[in-house]
Parts: sequence; structure tokens; C-alpha cells
Amino acid sequence: FIFDEKSSYNGGVSAPIYQALRKEAVGLKRVVPVMGLYLRAVRSNPADGKPVTVEDQDGIASTDAVYFSMVPYRWLAGQGGTALNAPNKVVLTRSRAQQYFPGKTPQEILNSTLTYYSYRDTITRTVAGIVADPEGPTEFTTKEFCSLPEKEYSLNSWTNTNGGDKLYLQLEDNAVPARVLATIERVVGEKVRQFEQTRKDNFKFKRWFELLPMSESHFSTYINEYTVHKANKNVLYGLMGVGLFLLVLACINYINMGVASIPQRAKEIGVRKTLGGRRSALIAQFLTETLLTTFLACLLAFALGWLEFRLLRDILPDKLEPWGGMGQVAVFMGVLVILVTLLSGLYPGWLITKVKTVEVFRRVFLVKNRGGRIGLQKALIVFQFVIALVFITGAMIVGSQLHYVIDSDMGFNKDAVVLVDVPWKYSGSPLYKDKQYSLLAELKTLPGIRGIALGDQPLESGYSSSGFNYYHDGKAPVSRQVFRKEIDTAYLGFYGFHLLAGRNLSPSDTTNELVINETAVKAFGFASPQDALGKFIGQNATGLLPIVGVIKDFHTRDFYNTIDPMAFMSDRGVSTFNIRLDNAHAADWQQTLKAIEKKWYGFYPPGSWSYKFYDETIAELYKNERHLSTLIDLTTGISIFISCLGLFGLAVLTAYQRTKEIGIRKVLGATVPGIVGLLSREYLRLVALAIIIAIPISWWAADKWLQNFAYKIPLSWWLFAAAGVSGLAIALVTVGFRALKAARVNPVNSLRIE
Repeated sequence: FIFDEKSSYNGGVSAPIYQALRKEAVGLKRVVPVMGLYLRAVRSNPADGKPVTVEDQDGIASTDAVYFSMVPYRWLAGQGGTALNAPNKVVLTRSRAQQYFPGKTPQEILNSTLTYYSYRDTITRTVAGIVADPEGPTEFTTKEFCSLPEKEYSLNSWTNTNGGDKLYLQLEDNAVPARVLATIERVVGEKVRQFEQTRKDNFKFKRWFELLPMSESHFSTYINEYTVHKANKNVLYGLMGVGLFLLVLACINYINMGVASIPQRAKEIGVRKTLGGRRSALIAQFLTETLLTTFLACLLAFALGWLEFRLLRDILPDKLEPWGGMGQVAVFMGVLVILVTLLSGLYPGWLITKVKTVEVFRRVFLVKNRGGRIGLQKALIVFQFVIALVFITGAMIVGSQLHYVIDSDMGFNKDAVVLVDVPWKYSGSPLYKDKQYSLLAELKTLPGIRGIALGDQPLESGYSSSGFNYYHDGKAPVSRQVFRKEIDTAYLGFYGFHLLAGRNLSPSDTTNELVINETAVKAFGFASPQDALGKFIGQNATGLLPIVGVIKDFHTRDFYNTIDPMAFMSDRGVSTFNIRLDNAHAADWQQTLKAIEKKWYGFYPPGSWSYKFYDETIAELYKNERHLSTLIDLTTGISIFISCLGLFGLAVLTAYQRTKEIGIRKVLGATVPGIVGLLSREYLRLVALAIIIAIPISWWAADKWLQNFAYKIPLSWWLFAAAGVSGLAIALVTVGFRALKAARVNPVNSLRIE
């Protein structure tokens, strides 16, 4: 869709499309509609035994037999080709069948009946088949397949789009997708034009269709589908990149530690060469040692990987499971072991062969750079610290943005607010009509409550919006999409909204006037908040409502989204209690909540009470960001640790090579701080070089991530400076510790090395 200059996607289609495509489309092998059903309750009717009733059941859809020719299921009872050919039939997965008919076999369940209760009607369906549940993760999460009724759709149904109404198309091998799409556009466009001719208003929006390859469906996070778990491909690639970087850091660290260990092994190497050991044998020995180390590390990593899914369950995405055959895992790990062994072991193995036997027995073996150039070990240290500094900067920026979006002024007072929703099955039931107002009067008498109002949450993830028009002076109407929030008269004062002009809504059982925000004033072209008062806007020319007040803008959605035009309106059916507890007596909150619960159960059935603190609800909107922050913190700690190990190994090697120099300097009067500075200076230069390289990389990555937010922190220089100082401090501690140890050695022992 594009409406009000904003685009969005919907995972569903207009319900009648499948009928037209089966008649008119060329090149389609299968047209498979899967239409979601949302029911109040389902009850089983066993011939013997107690009925089972399940309220708000999920995973129910209408489809036909073509579905089972597209998605392979193993049939435990019934036949896929005929199970849904008759009206009021249903096919159950094994898990769902056991829920309704516990302890019965698929054959015993066959031909049993289920009663489906919606708010409009009650239908009894006969179980015509049982299928095994799919193995492993899948997008096809339906567990009850009801036969799709044949019916004639009205014209307006061609303009409606329900996210639960899916349409799967399987094309013939020689079919052209563009032609199939053109057929859809032509058929739907013709029906929409016919519908528009029946209406008097000219309210329009742009809508078109796209074909989504099944292989990309799991990664289409830009399409909101509440019943389907999706993964962001960019995030997956990012996590793979993080894993690769950490692995590269470990390889670099192993190389540096391997090089640092060569002096300690010099005598062994010299003896082997004296006894005729070949260069290839020396390299093979080191590679074998590396292979054994890598293999053991891989086994440990495999165990820790499975353990991670238990320990980090709170920060891993929902429904993420370790999935894959052992054969795949074994091949992957085998290839990984070989690659890591070659990357980590070849250079130190080659360096071993450069040892000169005569130098070994004189104990003056050195690993040095030729021509004064930066050696490979130093280049690797720079690379390590570039990665570590990028992670440090990322952790600081993600943390700062997270604090910003949670702690910033939302435009209303959210402190000590508790939200309690009347479950929709009761709020829409005639039996409980208007009971929230009787309960509201009772709750106002309780001590410990500073304020109470009925109304939608000011800021929430979901939203309700409608197209509103402003007709003026015979000109073309100004059309804008307006967010709708239903409230009572206490709501504005409860949240502390600031009225810029006009007044609050008057008490009313119906929507008869509006209070809008500043953005709506600008969107409809009013000169000022005062100018908007008394103007009429509405969905059509016959349903216009007067604007009686204008409030200061506040955030209606998270900080990823801009503030949009919004209107407050009265509605008798509003069913969310906004309760502000006494902030001065926080210790009494639990007692107050128990008193509210007791009152609640005087009006609503058991099990209907559930509350949540509003600030926790807002924080939950940024759950992914909090998880990202935690993961970056963990990764930063690991990368710093690995980088410091590599730096420490190189410092050990340098101290060993400069043992004699250190002894001479101490004899000539050098102090311990002077020697520590001498040994540390070179490595601090390397870290400084890493900082220079890391800053533009960090800035680019942070800027790309922050672009997702409509409201974000500025990329201040001090964030990068703080990360750089942190890197220097970590490096100084790492190198300084080894340098201090070398500087405190007795010079007599140092000079006795020959």
C-alpha cells in the first residue's frame, strides 16, 4: 500500500482472488488459499468421555485438498485427496487431535465432531483426517484445516485485505511470473473499479501486489505476519560475520602465541635439525599439534554451542532452536577444523624452519623483522585491536541509544502506571456490556490509587488508523491517515497531556468530537492549533466530526517511527484500565494490586485478571535492542580478551629477545618505569594505529544502524574518544604487566644468558 505518502506491506490478500485465478490465470499449477480463522472457542464432542473446550485457539485455517498436494504431510488417518472435499470437514494434526481427544488413536478420532464458536455463528465440523505434525521449523503452522466454503464474494471484499488470508501459487515450469502478476492486477483492478462506482466519496489509496518467492518468505521481516516467525537476513549475516571475526581473532592470537613460544622450543628445533630433521617434517609436526588443539577446541565449542541455547535463552530470538542433521554438523566442523589449522599453523610452522642451529646452541635465537618493516605479528595485533575497538564503540553506541529511547520524554507521564485489559472475549460479549464503568466507580474508592482512566495506551506497538478527509471551500479534500485512540474524559489529565488550544472531550457514549495532535494540525493544513478548532474532518462527507481540542505531540509508537497525525475520540466500548499507583508509597503497591484484583473478580470471571506496569511495556518494545546490546557486550568482552592474549604473547617474545638489552640498561642506571615505557611504547603505537583505522569503520556501522530510528542520539566525538582511550588502557595494562616483570629481573641473571 501507499497511503498518506507512506508505504507498507500486508502478508495477506483479498479473499476472492483465488477463485478468479483458478478460472483465468494461465501457467499456474496450483492455487492454494489458506484463510485464517479466529474463533472464540472450540469444543470436542467425543462419543465416550468428557468434552474438551479450548478458548482462543490458534493455528486454525480454511483451505481445500490442494493444500495437501502442495505441502507434504504423513497421513495417519483419512486421505488427503478427499478429506476436505465436503463442507464442514476438518483435518487435525496429531498434537491437536490429542488435545481434543486425549488418549485416542487417529482411527478412533476419525469421524468425531468439533463445535466451533465464533461471535457470529456456531458450526459443527466432522474430523475427516489426521496428519503427523511437521518435523522441524516450518512456516506452515496451521494445526486445524477446515474445508473452505464455496461462496460468492461481495464487491467490497475485493478491496479488503486480511493478513491472515494467504495465497500460495505454484507456477508451471515454463510460466512467466510477470504474466501471472499482470493477471492478478487486471482482475483485482477491474473489481475495485466496479466497487468505486458504487461509492460517492473519492477516498482512494494505491495498492498493488508482489510475488514473494517461498525461499525468501522466512526472511521477509518487512511484512508483518503475526503467526509466522521470521528472521532478518542482515542480522544473520551480521552474526555470522561476528563469529567469523572472533574466529579470525583466535587464529591471529594462536599465531602470535605460537611465534612467542618458538624461543622456548629453540633447543628442541636445533637438535631435530642437527639429527637431519627435514623442513617439511618440522612444519608437519607443528600443524599436527595445531590440528589436535583445534579439534579439541571444536569439540568443546560444540558442547558450549548447545549449552548456549539454555544459558542465553532469554536473549536469543524466540523459537530459535539448534536444528540440523548430525551429518551436516560433522561436515561443517570438519571443514572448519582443517581451515583453522591451516590458517593458524602454517606461518609459525614455516618460521620454525628458519631457526639456525648455530644460533640455537649459542642461545641467541631471534625472531626479527627484515628491513625495519612492520612484521606480520604486529599487523595482526593492529587487526585484532581494530575489531576489538569496533565492538567497544558499538557497545557504547547501542547502549546509549537504548537508554535514549527508554529514558527520553515520551510526551506523557508514564510513571507508576499499571495497565489492565478486559479480555476481548468479555469486552465484546453482551453479558459483560458496560461492566468496566461499574468497576471503574468501585476502583476510584480504593486507597493507594492516585488516578484512573479508561483508554488505549498512548504508546504501543500496534495501532488503529483510518483515512480522514478535510473538506473546505469547495476544493479537493485533504486526505490523511490518522491514528485513532479511544479514551474517556479523565484520560488527558491522567497522562498529563498539554492542551495547546480548545478543550477536553465532553462525556459521550458515542464518537461525536475529536482532540487532535500538532502533527495532525500541520497535516491537514490548518494555520495554527487555534485555527483547527471548530473544523470538521471525517472518513467521508456524511460522517464529519468537529475538532474541539489540540494537544502537544507525543510518541504513539517506538522511536523507529515518526510522530503521525493522531486523534483522541470517545467510545463506550473502551476496555483498558490505566491505573496510577501512589508513587510516594511504593511499598504498598502489591497490597493495592491485590485489592484491585479482589474488586476485579466481582465483575469478571476467574482467570481474567492480568496486569503490567506501563514502563515495562515500553521497555519490551525494545527487547531486540536490549538483546543486541547484551550480545555486543559479550562479544566485546571475548574480542578484548583474545586481542589481549595476542598482545601479551608478542610482548613476551619481545621481552625475551631484549633480555640482554634490559640488563645492560639497568646496569647503566635505567629505572623500572623507564624500561616499562621503553617496552610498552611500540605496542601503544600499534593500538593508536588501530584506533585511527577503527574510528571510520565504527562511525559508518553506527550511522547505518541508527538510520533505522526516526529519533536517535547524535554520533558525538566523545563516544569514539572514550572507546579509543579504553583500548589504550587495556593495551597498557596487558603490555605493562609483562614489561614490569621483565624490568624487575636482576641484571646479573639477564647478562648471564651467554
